[in-house]
Amino acid sequence: LAYETNRAGALGSIAAGHFNTASVVENVEKEVRLLREAEGSPLVVGFIGHSTFKSETGWKLVEEFMSRHKPEAVQYFAPAVMKRPSDGQTSNIDLAHKHGCKVITQVGTEAHAIEALAAGTDCIVAQGSEAGGHGCRPEVGSGTIALAARIVSVVRSNEEWHDTPVLAAGGIVDGRGLVAALALGCDGVVLGTRLWASHEGKGLVSYKERLADSNIGPDEVIRTQVMDGIQNSYTPNPWPEPFDSSGLIRNSTIDTWHGDYDKLKEAIKDGSIVQSFKDDNGEKGEATNACVFSGKGVGDITSIDNAYDIIRRVDDDAASIIQNDLAKLVQ
Repeated sequence: LAYETNRAGALGSIAAGHFNTASVVENVEKEVRLLREAEGSPLVVGFIGHSTFKSETGWKLVEEFMSRHKPEAVQYFAPAVMKRPSDGQTSNIDLAHKHGCKVITQVGTEAHAIEALAAGTDCIVAQGSEAGGHGCRPEVGSGTIALAARIVSVVRSNEEWHDTPVLAAGGIVDGRGLVAALALGCDGVVLGTRLWASHEGKGLVSYKERLADSNIGPDEVIRTQVMDGIQNSYTPNPWPEPFDSSGLIRNSTIDTWHGDYDKLKEAIKDGSIVQSFKDDNGEKGEATNACVFSGKGVGDITSIDNAYDIIRRVDDDAASIIQNDLAKLVQ
């Protein structure tokens, strides 16, 4: 997926995720080797902050990885900025810069953006609450338009930061979303759900088919703590506040427990809901019962396509809108 995204003229990344065990490192190394075989394709790797950088083990694994592979850029999220446990001063951004890596930080609030900018980030991704997957709780984060616009204002009004690229993320699946982000002053967009619904995207085909289901639109997508509430009871990498919230396609489990988190905690204690959750989200589970990550823009995903074609279509559609539709407004 990263290679095909790069080949189309965008910037693809490899998800290292919770980069804190030997097995995860081994899997990421395999992907890096495949990408490096494609001459000229830049290496960008994304790390989840709270699990990767909470211990010296994670710091050392990342430092060794950067030393070996010299990625062109890294992406940090949840949180974007972490300090080294051993000294409380060195940030993960400092670590990347030490190895010559540019840093992309994904944030869900203005405060997190300012923190990342002050720490020296090279690029900001403004992730709105319409995004799929993990992000800030709804009461903490903001919608994509409001958040991206505000971060653009903060960046452009600061002499030190004003050249920092700002990218919008959350609910963007086509050229219209790219044009909207550019109108806000952003330099580009990040596609998550749209590129997951590609032939190259990892995951079960049945999950991707849910994303391309014509019956699934923004009303069927919700940002909720239900999945994280259950998973956090048994996963070795529990998601902390305020990132213990995910954009998902609604299912019966979500509809039963969303907003009733105290009762959900009680149900988790007896164990039955945890086992049924594992069954529903296993490889043999039905996609309609599973927690399928999705952003609010899913209604305009109608097919599973090649990543290259998705990127080119977004670019071409955006160019057409700017050259034709918007040109009419100023004639």
